[in-house]
Amino acid sequence: MAGFVAKIAIGFHLKESFLNRGNSKTNLNALACNLYINGEFSLVQGIPSVDYEPLYPALMSICYAITGYNWLGLTILQATLHLITSLLLFKIGSRLFHPIAGFFAACYHALYPYLFTYSFSIYDTTLFVFLLVLTIDLLLTEKLSSKRLVLAGIIIGLTFLTRATIITFLPGLFLYVFYRYFKSQNITAAFISCSLIVIGCFLAMSPWLVRNYSLTGKLLISTHGSFGMWQGNNPLSFEYLKANKSLDEIYRLNPPVPIYAQYPLTARTPDEAVKVAAAYQQEAINWIKNNFPEFVSMGWLKAEKLWSWNRNPDSKSVKFGSNEGRKSVYLISYLPLLLLFPFGLILLFKKHPAEAFTLLLILLAFTGAHAIAIGFTRARIPIDFFLMLCSGITITWLLQRFFPSLYLKFKSS
Repeated sequence: MAGFVAKIAIGFHLKESFLNRGNSKTNLNALACNLYINGEFSLVQGIPSVDYEPLYPALMSICYAITGYNWLGLTILQATLHLITSLLLFKIGSRLFHPIAGFFAACYHALYPYLFTYSFSIYDTTLFVFLLVLTIDLLLTEKLSSKRLVLAGIIIGLTFLTRATIITFLPGLFLYVFYRYFKSQNITAAFISCSLIVIGCFLAMSPWLVRNYSLTGKLLISTHGSFGMWQGNNPLSFEYLKANKSLDEIYRLNPPVPIYAQYPLTARTPDEAVKVAAAYQQEAINWIKNNFPEFVSMGWLKAEKLWSWNRNPDSKSVKFGSNEGRKSVYLISYLPLLLLFPFGLILLFKKHPAEAFTLLLILLAFTGAHAIAIGFTRARIPIDFFLMLCSGITITWLLQRFFPSLYLKFKSS
C-alpha cells in the first residue's frame, strides 16, 4: 500500500512529463488515442490496424476516457495492478514454500526499480507481468478444477492480447497440468484438462481473431513480431549486439537498409501489414539460412545479454537519468536475484519438483525465444518475478538455518 501511494505521489509530481516518458511516442499510445477520440483501433483514422496486440491500448483509452488525456487514470490502473501482483507473489511463495518466502518476493517486487517506475509511465509491462503472475497463481495450485482451468485459459488469452511472448510459458504450463491430471486420474482427464485451458484461451481471443480474420483472411493477433525477428537477425545485428547498441538503431540508419527503405514503419491497411510482415520474416529466415554459424553464435550472445548483470543496450536518452546511474541501479537491484535464484530453485525442487521443473522449463523456453529474436536485459524484466520467488525461498532457508531466532520472530509475526 505504501508503494501504491508512492507511485501516485510520484506520478503527480512528474505529471507534466507523463506524455514524454515510457512508450508515449510509440504506436501503443497512438492506438490508444484513436480508440479514445475516434472509437477505432487504428494508427490513422479510417485504416484499421492489425499491427499490435489490443489489450493495453484498450485499457489506456478507457483511462483517458475517464480521467482525460493525462497521467491520472493510467497511473492509478498500473499502480493497482502492480500492488495486486505483489500480493499474488506473496500468495504463491507462501503456498510453494513458506509465508516468509512470499513476503520477501512480494517486497522485492513492490520495490524493484524497473517495475516500480514502469507503473507511472506508459508501458505494457505492468499489465503483462500481472497477467503472467495471475496465470501462475491459477495453475500452480494444490487444487485444480474445471472452472480454474477455463479461467486460466481466459487469462492466457488476455495475455496473448498483451504480448505474444506468453507462448513461451505454454509448454511448461500445459505439461504441468497434464502431469497433474495424469498422475491423479488418467490420460483422458489429462487431455480434457488441457483442452479446457485452450477453450478458455480462445474464448478470450475469439472476438479479436474474428475481427482480424475479417480484415485479412488470416487468424492472427498482430503482425509486428516479424519486424522484431528481422531486427535480431540481419547483417548488422551481431555488430550492434557486441557493441551494446540498441537494435532499434538499425532501422534508423540514414540511408536506410534496403528492406526498411522498401517497407518503413508506417500505418498500413491490414492486407499490406500482412504482406510486409511476411517480407520481414522471409528476410530474417534467409539471413539465418545463409549465416547459420553466426546465427548460433549470436544466439549465445543474446542469451548472455538477456541474463547479464550489465544493463544493455546503452541508452542515448539521459533526460530521466544518466546511463551510469541506470547501470548502477540495475546492478544493485538485479545481481542479488541472480545470485540467490539458483539455490532457491534447488530448494523448490526438493519440496515441489513438478512446480520447480515447470518454472525452469518456462525460463529455458523464454531464453530460447529471445536468443532467436532479440536478447537484451530489458526483455527479461517481465519474468524476474520467478527470480524473486526463488530468492525469497533462499532467504527463508538461510534464516531458518543460520538465524533461527530471527526466523521464529518472522514466523510468529
